[in-house]
Amino acid sequence: MAGGSKDYIVLASDSGAIAVLEFNNKSRRFVTVQYHEFGRTGLRRLVAGQYVASDPRGRAVMLAGVERSKIVYIITRDSEARLMLASPLEANRSGSVCFDVVGVDVGYENPVFAAIESCYEDSEGSGKHLVYYELDLGLNHVVRKWSTAVGDTAHKLIALPGGNDGPSGVLVCLEGSIEYRHFTSTGEMAVYAVSIPRRSNLLNDTRGLMIVASAVHRMKNAFFILAQAESGDLYKITVDFAEDSVRRVGIKYFDTLATAASSICILKAGFLFAAAGGESGGSHQLYQFENLGDDDGACFSAEGLSYFQPHELSSLALVDEIEGACPMLKSQVLHVAVGEEAPQIYAACGTGARSSLKIMRHGAEVSELAVSELPATPRAVWTVSGGSDLIVVSFAGSTLALAMGEGDELAEADNALGLALDEATLAVCGVEGGGIVQVTPRAVRHVMSDGRVTEWVPPMGVISCAAVNIRQAVVALGRSGECAYFEMHAGVLREHAERLSVGSDVTCVALAPIPQSRLLAPLVAVGCEDQTVRVHALEPHRCLEALSMQAVADVAHAVAVMDHGLGDLAMYAGLRNGLLVRAQVDPVSGDVDDTRTRFLGARPVQLCPSGQSVVALSATPWLCHVQQGRVRSTPLSYDMLDYVAPLGDNLVCVAGASLRILSIDRLGASAALTCASIPLAFTPRGFCVHDVSRYFAVIEAEHGRWAPAHYAAKLEESGAEDEALPPEQFGLVRNAGGWASLVRVLSPFDGETVFLDELPAGHAALCLAPVRFGNDSYVAVGCAVGLSLRPRSCESASIRLYKWTTDGTGLELVHVTPLDDVPQSLMQFNGMLLVAAGRGLVLFDLGIRRLLKKAQSVVAPHLISSVHVHPTHPDSWLFVADVQESVLLVAFNHTARVFHVIVDDSLPRYITSMRALEDGFTVVAGDKFAYEIRR
Repeated sequence: MAGGSKDYIVLASDSGAIAVLEFNNKSRRFVTVQYHEFGRTGLRRLVAGQYVASDPRGRAVMLAGVERSKIVYIITRDSEARLMLASPLEANRSGSVCFDVVGVDVGYENPVFAAIESCYEDSEGSGKHLVYYELDLGLNHVVRKWSTAVGDTAHKLIALPGGNDGPSGVLVCLEGSIEYRHFTSTGEMAVYAVSIPRRSNLLNDTRGLMIVASAVHRMKNAFFILAQAESGDLYKITVDFAEDSVRRVGIKYFDTLATAASSICILKAGFLFAAAGGESGGSHQLYQFENLGDDDGACFSAEGLSYFQPHELSSLALVDEIEGACPMLKSQVLHVAVGEEAPQIYAACGTGARSSLKIMRHGAEVSELAVSELPATPRAVWTVSGGSDLIVVSFAGSTLALAMGEGDELAEADNALGLALDEATLAVCGVEGGGIVQVTPRAVRHVMSDGRVTEWVPPMGVISCAAVNIRQAVVALGRSGECAYFEMHAGVLREHAERLSVGSDVTCVALAPIPQSRLLAPLVAVGCEDQTVRVHALEPHRCLEALSMQAVADVAHAVAVMDHGLGDLAMYAGLRNGLLVRAQVDPVSGDVDDTRTRFLGARPVQLCPSGQSVVALSATPWLCHVQQGRVRSTPLSYDMLDYVAPLGDNLVCVAGASLRILSIDRLGASAALTCASIPLAFTPRGFCVHDVSRYFAVIEAEHGRWAPAHYAAKLEESGAEDEALPPEQFGLVRNAGGWASLVRVLSPFDGETVFLDELPAGHAALCLAPVRFGNDSYVAVGCAVGLSLRPRSCESASIRLYKWTTDGTGLELVHVTPLDDVPQSLMQFNGMLLVAAGRGLVLFDLGIRRLLKKAQSVVAPHLISSVHVHPTHPDSWLFVADVQESVLLVAFNHTARVFHVIVDDSLPRYITSMRALEDGFTVVAGDKFAYEIRR
C-alpha cells in the first residue's frame, strides 16, 4: 500500500471468501488481517476468485470468476492505520468468459484493471476482447471503460510499469506472438507486435508457443520482463519508450528452465524463484542471476519468425530446489523395502522427461556425515565440553572417550579428564567450574578441573540410573525405591541430607532444565516400576517434596523434562510397550495435565534430549521439536538407533556396533516425507509389482513428443543433423499428434532398469494390470495407435500380454490381441482379464495366439474411466465409473455371460478416480472439479 513498508497477500480460494494476510516475523507465520465472504463455496464458474489482480498502488483488488462475475474491493486504512476492505463493487457482465485479469499501472489516477474476455452472447461474434475496467474512487463504482478485439489465442496479460518507470499498458500473450496494447489518455490505441522465437526444429513443427508465466523487474530508469513458454524456455522482453509512447518491443531467448513454472518471481537480491504446479509439475527452484543476458545474441523485434538453439544455463545458476511430487498420476502403499517396519508410498509422478517413480517414506531427511565402527556394541553415548569436545561411549563393562582429530576424524582421546574407563557409564556431564561428573554403577565420580577426583559410593547395592546437569545430580539406588540428590557447593558435589523416597523401584530419572534466572533445576521426574511417573521439587524451601504423579500404561523406560519456550514444561515418558507419553507440567506447582500418547514401535522408547528438542528412539527415531509455536513429532527417515546425543548442530548416534554422526537437513511440513526418485523417460501411466521379486513393471507414454530414438531415426532418414540436447533439461522434441511409449521393468532397491520394450512410434500405452492365468503371472498393457484425444478416436487398439520371467525380473511378450475401442482400464476378474474399452466391458481368457473373448456388454452411457471389484462380492459385482454419469454398480451373470447395471447414481458426476472401501457399501470418488464424493 502507498505510504507503507509492508506487503500483504490477497488470497482467494474455493471457500467463497477473500483473505488478506500479513507475515508476522516473531511467530514466523501468516496472520489473517481481513476476511470477507462474497460467494458460495466450491469451484464454481460463476463465483469470483479464479483470478485475482491488485492495483499497483495498492488501492484496490479485483476478483474475477471464469464466467460473468467480477468484484472490486477498495483498500483503505482506519484511524489506527490498520488495513480495511470496503464493501465489494460488482462489475458483472452476463455471457462473458474471463481468461486473465491484471492491474494496469496508471499512477495515482483512478485504478484500472485489464481483462481478456469472450462474450458468447454477443451478436457480433464470440471473439476475445481486451477490456479495461475503471474504478471511479469519487463516485465509488466500476465502469467498462474500453474494449478492443484481440486474437482468439490470447490467454495471458502482462502489466507494464507506468508513470516515470514505463509506458503503462499491457502485453497480450497469444500463441506464437506477443502484442503491446494500451488505451492512451488521448483516446488513441497503441499496438505493437513481436513474434516469440522458436527452437530450431528440423522436422518443421509449426505450432506456436504459449506463455505460461512472467515476472516484471524494475531497475533505475528501466525495466525488463522475463516470460516463460510452455517448453521451459525463458525470454527476455524489453520495451523502448519515450514518455508514454512505445517505440519498439524486443524479445530474445534468455535461458531454459527444466520445467514450465506456474509462476516466477524476481527478487531484489538477484534471485529468480520458479514455483512448480499445474500439469507440468516438477520442483520449486531458486536460481541466482549470473548476468542479464545483454551480451548474448540479438534482440528480435520483427514480426517474422526467428529461431534459436537452446543452451545450458548461462545467465542463471541453480541455488536450491524443493522436490515436488506434482502431478501424481498413480500411487500405491506397499511394503517392499526389506528391514523397514512401516510401508512406503510408491507414486508415479511428473510429466515428460523429468518423470519419476518416487518412493516416499514418512519422515524427515537425514544426512549421514560420518560412520565409525566400534569394538563392541555400546549402550549409550554422550558429548562433554571440557576444553575440547569429547564423545563418551559406554559399553557393558567399559567406557570409551573419543575426540575429533585432524580432518574431522574420530580418534581415541587421552584420559586427561579423569574418566573411569574400566567401568560402564550411566551418565556424564560437564559441571560448573570446568570439572566432569561421571556416574557409574559403582560410584558418583567428580573430576575437578585441577585433576582431583572425589567419589561417592552408595552404602549398599549399585546405582541403577542417574541424571546430571552442571550443578545437580540425582542417582537411583538399586531396587530400594530411593534416590540420592547432589548439589554443587563451592565447586564440590555434596549429597543432600535427605533421600528421595518414591515407594517403588526407580527405572529412570530426569532433571528439568535450569531456568535463565535461577541456578538450579526446579523439578525432577522419576519413573517407577508401579507404572507411574512422579514429579518432585528441588527448590531449597521444598526440596524433594512430592508435587504430582502421572499414571501411565506401562513401566517408564526413559523420562525427559524439556522447556520448549511455550510457558509450561513438557514431560516425556518413553514406555516399555513402545508408547511415548507427553504431558504439560506447571513449573511452579508441578501439576501434570494435557497428556497425549503416540505409539512409536514395538521396542521400548529411549529418550535423548538435544537442545530444546527430544529424540525418541524406538523401531523408528522420532524428533519432538517446536515449529511455529507448536510441539510437533516428526519421524526421521533413517535406520533404527539405540542412543543419541547432541554434537553442535548435528547428532552423534549409536546403531548396533557403529558410531554415526547425522545431520537433519530440513524440518517442517514440506519435510514430512522423504522421497527417493527413480527417473523415467516419459510420463508414467501406471505400474504394478511382482509378488515375489518385488520388481516394478511401469508403462510410460508421452503425447505430442518424439521418443529420442525415433527422433534420431527420423533425422537420419531425412538426412538432417541436429545437436542432441539432454531431455531432462530441455524436454522432448515436439511431434504434433504423435505418441511415444515404452514398457519398463525396474528394481525399487537400486533403481536399475532390467527390461525395456520401446513401442513403435504412434503407440500409446494407456493402462496396465497384473493378471494370473493358472500358476503364471502376466502383465496386460492396453494400447492404442494414432490416438486422438479430441475427438476421441484411434486407428487401432490392442492388448499386449507380457509374461513375467521365472525369477520375476523381466517380461516376455506373449501376443497382441486387437480391440474394438480404446482400453481405459484393466483388471483381473474371475480368473480372467476384464477390459473396459469405450462404453463396454469385455472379459478375456488366455489363448495360445491371442486372448479369447468370453463376454462383452455395453454398460456405460458415455465412457468408462475406471473399474473396481466389489470387496464383498468379488466374483459377480463391479463398480464402474463413467466420465459423465458418476458410478454404476454392475453385476455379472455367469450363466448368460453378460454384464448389466443394477444400481446407478441419480446425479451426473465427471468421475476421474474411484476406490471401493472394504465395507462394500462405500465408494470414494473424485471428479474433474476437485470434489470428493462418498456413496
